[in-house]
Amino acid sequence: MIRFLLAAVSVTAMLTFNSCKNQKKEPKDYIDVSSYLKGQLKYIDSVPFAFLKVVVKEDSIFTDSQFISKEQVRTIIQPFLIKELDKKNFENNFKETSFADATIETVTITYETENDQLPVSRVDVYVNPEKEMISQLYLVRHETKGDSVFTQQLLWKHNKSFVLITARAKKNEPENIVTEKVIWDDRADN
Repeated sequence: MIRFLLAAVSVTAMLTFNSCKNQKKEPKDYIDVSSYLKGQLKYIDSVPFAFLKVVVKEDSIFTDSQFISKEQVRTIIQPFLIKELDKKNFENNFKETSFADATIETVTITYETENDQLPVSRVDVYVNPEKEMISQLYLVRHETKGDSVFTQQLLWKHNKSFVLITARAKKNEPENIVTEKVIWDDRADN
């Protein structure tokens, strides 16, 4: 596995060097994050699992849990399904960096924007190179509503679950943080 990662890094370095040498601008080939999320929502429509939602508020000792519908899952994820994440818009507004992490046997591809007007500012895609598939997706989203600023972090685990952390900041008040975890398949990975 380590040889594979070293070979991948070497090939990437050679391609980068050659592209700089030729001064030819290659078309971007970003991962289609919007299609991935929409595909995951189609996947959950097809599975016979129950959806357990666990909510933890930072300022509370209580944990609330309940079973929710597939439609409620869609409602939670909807703010992340924005036109800026559609492939063409995404390639125009985000810069890509990547690195191979041998300790977790994953290639991490990070997309960041410098445009602070976009609701989503960062996307991390964790790819399992052995299986050649996305294992996790992490997104950071910002929104202002009235006198509150909301920051949401979504960590989606492929075909398994997601965690949504919502922080609300309001002037002269402590930050309010709510963590929602939705699980539909808690079986161990094969």
